[in-house]
Amino acid sequence: MSKNSKKSVENYEPDIWRPLADFLADMIAKYAEEIDFDSLPDPNEYLLKKSIKEAYQYYSDDRNKRIKDFISLEYG
Repeated sequence: MSKNSKKSVENYEPDIWRPLADFLADMIAKYAEEIDFDSLPDPNEYLLKKSIKEAYQYYSDDRNKRIKDFISLEYG
């Protein structure tokens, strides 16, 4: 096989998702001013808050379990 030869893949199946993608692209383009993408919240900030909340929930659950175990040992 020579260096210049390339493998090509031909897809004969119709792309069933193309009409949906085109429709969504058209709707986003049509309503872009009304959506006002600049005023949407930052996804990184949302994900950071979500991860902090999950970590605090894990910490609280663990702490509450230890308190419950301590109380049941002391008064049980």
